[in-house]
Amino acid sequence: MIKELSKGVRLNCIKSNKFKDICISINFISKNDQMSATLRSLLSMMLVDRSNLYDTKQKMNQICDHLYGCTLGSRVVAYGKGHCVELRSKIINPVYIHENHNIVNDWLNFIHEIVFNPSLQQDVFEENKTILESRIRRKEDDAQSYTISKVFEHVSEDEPLSIHVKGTVDCLNECSLNDIKNTYEQLIKNDRIEIVICGDFDENQMIKMISSKLNFNERNTDLELNYLIKSNDKGIKVEDKVQPQTNIAMMFATNTEIQDKKYPALKVANAMFGQLPCSFLFRVVREEHSLCYSISSHLISYDGGCLVTTGIEKENVSKTIDLILEQLQKCQNGEFDEELLDTTKMMLVNALKNSLDEMSSILGYALTNSLLNRNYPIEKNIEDVMKVSKEDCIEIFNRMKYLGTYVCQSEECDYE
Repeated sequence: MIKELSKGVRLNCIKSNKFKDICISINFISKNDQMSATLRSLLSMMLVDRSNLYDTKQKMNQICDHLYGCTLGSRVVAYGKGHCVELRSKIINPVYIHENHNIVNDWLNFIHEIVFNPSLQQDVFEENKTILESRIRRKEDDAQSYTISKVFEHVSEDEPLSIHVKGTVDCLNECSLNDIKNTYEQLIKNDRIEIVICGDFDENQMIKMISSKLNFNERNTDLELNYLIKSNDKGIKVEDKVQPQTNIAMMFATNTEIQDKKYPALKVANAMFGQLPCSFLFRVVREEHSLCYSISSHLISYDGGCLVTTGIEKENVSKTIDLILEQLQKCQNGEFDEELLDTTKMMLVNALKNSLDEMSSILGYALTNSLLNRNYPIEKNIEDVMKVSKEDCIEIFNRMKYLGTYVCQSEECDYE
């Protein structure tokens, strides 16, 4: 059941008796740019750290213990032109508690406190700023993550894909507590808000409770999220870096929006190209030529992109890139049989069916539908995947255009 609590604030209640928990996901979505992404990333950490009422970590732990092991976390996600701060919390369903304890009411009071009364103090700011900087630097030290971020910058300069969702150290060094306070005010007053809650509960009662506890004002919802990255060939860029192996990240423009009626065919095509163990990239680059341990392709749906990543030996860079491009050309020529197509579709369908048994997947799928303002049940998704033909996939493959490659090349060094 989906209900608009106020303009720009929607609640999606998903009733399910499959789970012993009740989980809520509160998503604040705003325009994506590098400085605001950094500030919002830091704010997301501060929101779940402490509040005015629970102003120490000990008090936060105590209230979570009081709520029978309630969990609370945050993350930031990019959805094309949008930046999302997600707060997620989970409690055990009260039917499994043998005490007279109104746990749902207490839980929602706790969430109200986290959302509306955060501890935006200097010490909390400094502590989380240090932690965020450490996380950003740690990601930069991870060879594959670093290469992916660099290829995004390489092929999509001045486009949302090039923005680091967790922020950058340079932007972080410019942040002040006042900036965080202003960012919080903007988030509470202006962000588009999508709330999803899943579990076994009375829907009408839950809607009434959440409407009371999370009472947001009206806001403007004119926020475009998905777009298509420009199809310009930026070529190959190579960087030498001290690391044990060479990492390659290649980008392609799909020229197919996530709301395109051919999008199910794009999912099937990508799975055949490099997502699954039966894919071209896995069978040819890994199995036949033994150039890598793993290789895969991923859709970046809201940006209209397809990313291929792999780790190889330095001397195999040119051969690997050529082989990857050759596999795409084969797919564009229709050099695949119906057996591979059918196997791929069945594997995707099984993954969709399995997602119905995972609460996090249910929440994520419901959020996607809300972000795209669509009613698209998983059952209809499965039906559309099964309808995909070889001709559909060939058309999709021929929409794909090469954008560029970033090679993070291992330097000679002694790894002990």
